Amino acid sequence: MCEVVTLLERELDNTGLIFIYREDDGKWYAYEQSAFYLSQMVQGLVLGRYIMDSTLWLARAEVDIKQVPTEFVISYSSKEYVLRYTPHNGFHEWLAEIK
Repeated sequence: MCEVVTLLERELDNTGLIFIYREDDGKWYAYEQSAFYLSQMVQGLVLGRYIMDSTLWLARAEVDIKQVPTEFVISYSSKEYVLRYTPHNGFHEWLAEIK
């Protein structure tokens, strides 16, 4: 998994951006708000929990990068995609529902 502190810092002030990371297993993942907002853009994207050290869990979605709408991509590399989106509410309500 990417550096947790960096990920959480990005997601804390995540206004208008979605981050998708390629992990060591070769799969692409979005976390926290990025995962939630991407699920609003990509039909069928499943949100779940990623548990770390039995104490911390993060919202996470595995992403089929071929389904990401290219018109929203700002930048990409072999390890990360960054997309833009129109901010809207709902993430914190979703989190409250899955606890």
